[in-house]
Amino acid sequence: MFTILSFLIIVLSSDYTEGEIEIRAFKHQTVNCNERTVLQCNISSSTPLNIVKVYWKKTEEKDFECDPTSSNRPPGFECNYTGEALTLTISNPTPAKMGSYFCCIKTDSGHGAKVINVSIGQCTGEFSHQMAEPKQMQCSFNGVYPEGTINWFHYDKNLTSSSTVTSLENSDGTFSITSVLNIQDDQERYTCSLWSFKHGQYLKDQEFEVPIHADSRPISRISTLHCLSWTLILLSLMF
Repeated sequence: MFTILSFLIIVLSSDYTEGEIEIRAFKHQTVNCNERTVLQCNISSSTPLNIVKVYWKKTEEKDFECDPTSSNRPPGFECNYTGEALTLTISNPTPAKMGSYFCCIKTDSGHGAKVINVSIGQCTGEFSHQMAEPKQMQCSFNGVYPEGTINWFHYDKNLTSSSTVTSLENSDGTFSITSVLNIQDDQERYTCSLWSFKHGQYLKDQEFEVPIHADSRPISRISTLHCLSWTLILLSLMF
């Protein structure tokens, strides 16, 4: 109860402490997936301050605390204090790391804090494809956010009805989406498209070709000419 009450006091005295501390920061910040991001609170005061402690807290995780003076920091986070700015670096932003972060300052006369609400844009993930079984093509997007689905095309023809799709949530809040297409015709070129439920649009298209079996490949013109040349040579030797 004491811990919760202390944190509430910090939040309620967010901008100023007895007219001494002013903390400025962008209230909302949207970051790119897996792109190193820095949150910053600028600190100023009309009078000299006796700083007792500066640190970062996160609303969604009560045990989260990043203190520039401590070596025990949350994995994947760095925090620094220069006297004019308190920063928090998120090394590898993922959906699980999004939320409300508070930059907090404690002086000998009180507290001050400012909130930065961090959200993530979109993650298109990593693409892969393979032949799962004969006449079955598998397409996967790993590390996708927000959740979506996969549609299949052969040029302008939609083949999605001949496929199955599965979606699994990863520990970092992203999704692994896999779809298997049953190939019925001798078609070589396919497009695997990632559709976002939230944005209502395709985020990524991947076009690839299915290898043709050796016994079904047409004889190339070069091979035909090569065989013809040897035939003519043999005929000339016979006569």
